[in-house]
Amino acid sequence: MFERIMVPTDGSVESEQAMPIARQIASAQDAEVLLVQVIQYPVVYDHDTTISGNVYQEMLDAAEDDARANLGRLKAQFEGNRIRATTMFLRGSPAACLLDTEREQKADLVVMATHGRTGVARFALGSVADRMVREGTSPVLVARSSSLEPTLKTALLMLDGSGVAEEAVPMLEILAHRPIENVKLFRVVDDLSDRTAAATYLGAVGARLEAAGLKAEIVVDIGDPTFLVRRAAQGADLVVLSTHGRGGIDRFRHGSVADRVIREAEKSVLLVRAGMPSRSAPETSVGAATAGRRSLEVRLAQ
Repeated sequence: MFERIMVPTDGSVESEQAMPIARQIASAQDAEVLLVQVIQYPVVYDHDTTISGNVYQEMLDAAEDDARANLGRLKAQFEGNRIRATTMFLRGSPAACLLDTEREQKADLVVMATHGRTGVARFALGSVADRMVREGTSPVLVARSSSLEPTLKTALLMLDGSGVAEEAVPMLEILAHRPIENVKLFRVVDDLSDRTAAATYLGAVGARLEAAGLKAEIVVDIGDPTFLVRRAAQGADLVVLSTHGRGGIDRFRHGSVADRVIREAEKSVLLVRAGMPSRSAPETSVGAATAGRRSLEVRLAQ
C-alpha cells in the first residue's frame, strides 16, 4: 500500500487538475498527501527599469503569501474528505526542490497534471514531469485534465513481453481494490502468427493479477502501439506502463512511446520507472502465478 502521495502544485488551474485523482487514490490507500509548492525568486526582465530592494521584497512576499494560501486551501479540501494532508513550501528551482523532497519524504507516488496538448511539453510545471521520471525514484501519475470527477476503476496495462514492461505489474497489485477493480492487459504484435503466443503470455500476467483480486481481460492487437492505444484505452480510466526513464519518458521500449501514449490515449497515465525497487509492491513472479489460474477473457482485436 501507499503511505505517502506527493502532489506538486504551482497554484495554476492546470496543476489543480491532479487533485481529484490524488484524493481518490489517497482515500482508497489510506495514504497521507504531501502538497508541495515551490516559489522561484522573481526575475526582472526590464533592464531599463531599476527595482529597489524594497519593491523586490514586496514581490517575493506577495508570491509566498499566495503560495501559502493556496496550500492551505488545498489542504482543507483533502481534510474535508477525511484524508490526512501536510504542506511544504519551498524556494528555488521547482524540479530540483521536488526531486529532493521526493527522496527525503520517501513518496510512494507522485501525482501531477498536464494540459495534454503535446504530452509533457505542456505540463503545468514546465519540464518538471520529465525530470521527475528521469531522475526521480517514485512512479509518476500524469493526470489528464477533465471537467468531470475521475473514477479509477479500470486500468489498461501496456506490455510488450519484456522484463522492463513487467515492472509495472506490481503497481496494479498495489492498486487492486484500492481503487482499481479491473485490468485490461494490452499487447501489440507485428504478425498474426504471434497472437497465440502473446495471449498465452498475457494469460500468465492476468493470472497473477487475478490472484490479487482484479478482474483481467486480455487484448492482443497488430500494428504500432502508439496508435492503437487510443482504441485499447476505451473504457479504461488509467493507462499504466513502465519506462526506463534514463532519457526522459520517451525511452519506453522504442523511442517516444510513453510520451505519445500520454497524447494518444487521452487518459491519465501512470509511469513506473524501471529499475527502481518499489517500497510497497509484493514480490510475485509471473510464472508462479500461472498455477490454478482462472479462465480469462481473451480478445484478439480486429
